[in-house]
Amino acid sequence: MGKWIAAWIPRYVSNRVLCTVYRFLTILAVPRWIRNKHFQENRQRLEETNWSFWQDKDALIENQSEWGKIRFGVGRRLNMRYAGCEIIAAYNARKALGERMLKGDMAKLIAAFEARGAALWGRFGVAPTMIAAYFRKNGFAVETADGADERAVAEIARNHNVMIATAYNDRNDITAQIHTVCVTKRADGEFVLHNAYHRDEKGRFRESRPYATLGEAVSHFSAREPKLIDLIGIKRRL
Repeated sequence: MGKWIAAWIPRYVSNRVLCTVYRFLTILAVPRWIRNKHFQENRQRLEETNWSFWQDKDALIENQSEWGKIRFGVGRRLNMRYAGCEIIAAYNARKALGERMLKGDMAKLIAAFEARGAALWGRFGVAPTMIAAYFRKNGFAVETADGADERAVAEIARNHNVMIATAYNDRNDITAQIHTVCVTKRADGEFVLHNAYHRDEKGRFRESRPYATLGEAVSHFSAREPKLIDLIGIKRRL
């Protein structure tokens, strides 16, 4: 893809149009027989994992690149490592909101998004609007903002401790792809990214360091020039 074409979508296609296209790509659900097959396989494979976050009630998933054996979407090469960031973000958000999320809950979550939300049968992950719809359906209070609406983004950042953010990894290159992460706000008001490929001094995947503002956190989505597309603020209903 030429540089001009690669830059055209993130530069000139509005976030609203992009999210609408994403939503359109979810019309055809992953077929039921594939969902059932994946659910059985994923439940077994997840039971075989011994990642520390399963036991730590406060630890979130940071290691998407190690999820190549967990299935998601239609296609021999599709899996959670390739296209599962939105599902991991949803899992992390539920856990950050105090829910006890176990291995079987992740298998159910994958199946839920394969049934309702997988864009182009999972090739493009999960549509941002369908992440919001999932949380609303499951009884959470949800607010959304176009990434270009600075006032609405700031309002969500101010009023929520758990968010899901979707961004271009590079505002000038669609081939650098789009990534979705869970963002948590600490008691001191600083923001932390989860599953954004940050590593500790030993090379192990970990949460990001805390950032003073949401904008600063988004700027560390990648080592390139990220651009926020969509922000979802999530709360438990009282």
